[in-house]
Formats: sequence, C-alpha cells, structure tokens
Amino acid sequence: MAPSAIPRLMLTRIAAVLGACALLALSVSCSRPKEPTIPTEAKARSDLVGAAQAKLGPGEHRLLARFVARIETREASGGKSDPNTRITVARAVELQRSYESQVSQAQTKLQEKLGAANAAVQVDVTDAQVIQQDRTKSAGDRALRFVVSVSNRGQKTVDQVALRIEIREASGKYQAAIPNLQLGGPLRPGEIGRSTQMLALDPLRHQYILQGKPLQINAFPVQVVYQGGERIDPGTELDALGSLHSAKIE
Repeated sequence: MAPSAIPRLMLTRIAAVLGACALLALSVSCSRPKEPTIPTEAKARSDLVGAAQAKLGPGEHRLLARFVARIETREASGGKSDPNTRITVARAVELQRSYESQVSQAQTKLQEKLGAANAAVQVDVTDAQVIQQDRTKSAGDRALRFVVSVSNRGQKTVDQVALRIEIREASGKYQAAIPNLQLGGPLRPGEIGRSTQMLALDPLRHQYILQGKPLQINAFPVQVVYQGGERIDPGTELDALGSLHSAKIE
C-alpha cells in the first residue's frame, strides 16, 4: 500500500501549491489599479485628457487630445458613442496613431490621382444663377443653374467623366454638393464639352444661395474613363477617406 500512497500524497501537495499560486495571482490582479477608460460624458473626457497630461509624453498626450476631439466632432454631427464601449487611454492613443497613419496614406493616394485626373481634363463652372425651376409650379420652386465645361488636356479620347461639384459660401462654408455628376463623351484631345446643370434648392437649407449672395463653386474629376477602358479613379480614394472618417471608433 505504501508505494501507491506516495503518489497520492505528492498530488495532494502539488494541488495545494497550485491553489495557493492561483490565489496569489488573483490577489495581485485585483489589487492592481485598473486603467481608466474614455468617459462618454464630454466634461469627464476633458478632465481625463487634462489629468493624463502628467502621465503621457507630449506626443501621446496630443494623440489622446485628438482622439477625444474626433469623438466630440462625430457626436456634434449627430453620431453617438456606444456606452458599452470601453477604450483605455493606451488603446485610444494606439487607435489615433493608426487612424492618422491611414488617413495620411489615403490623402497621399488621393492627391496623386487627383493630380493625374486634373492633368487629363480641366473643369470650369460658370454662369451660376438662381432660376425658377418649373414655371408651372409655385414661385418657391427654384434651382441653381450653372454651366460645366470640360476640356480634354491629354492626348487620348475621353469617353466619360464623373465630377464632384461643391457649392460654398464666399467664406468657404459648405452649402451643397453634387457628389457624382456623370458626363458622357466622346471628348477628343483639345476638345471642350459643355453641359448646363441645375440643382434644386431647399427654402430652409439653401437660404444663402436663394438670397443671391456670392458663391464659390468648385468642381473636380472623381473619374476619367478613356476609350478602351483605361481610367483614372480618384473617387475610389475619396471613398476610402470617407470610410475612415465614418468608421466606428472601437
């Protein structure tokens, strides 16, 4: 019986030692202070950023401040923070660093493709004026009419162009946009194509335009398609940049 009793005794002692180690680890874990998470309330977030300044390096503190500013900008535009999301300060810094790196890369790609598209075609918007859209309807049914001119600056025939048109106040404040205006060709090298466009105006949202005040109307190509299918596609990078801005923060 003695030989079989020895292993049982050893197993009992090993189990006791392992149990003690587990209790010690649990005790250490419970006694360790938890890292604070980003609050969902605006003032508490501001207080956290201020308190973290003494614990973070200058670069990390700026990243944290920009992370919080990004959350607040999203909330101001109607987005809501998930109250169940728990993001620590360290995680917030990591997320912001990754976000800024991705945005920088997307912006670089966008500028490269926009440069190529602008070298291929020149876009001008002229003769903007507010008109009554349909004479059979009420006088309040008005629109902004303008002429879009596209010049083929390259050596290849353009089959199609897609444009983004942004309408802003003289100060630069956004008023309206046409995100994807499709214009068909063909447009041979050196040729200029013109198209008259109209944007329906809302009496509430577009008061500035309806009052006839000065406007900035900017247009740029988001896609240039040549005969044969070759294309320059800044719109893809523009969409990627938009996806980064609207992606869930977690």
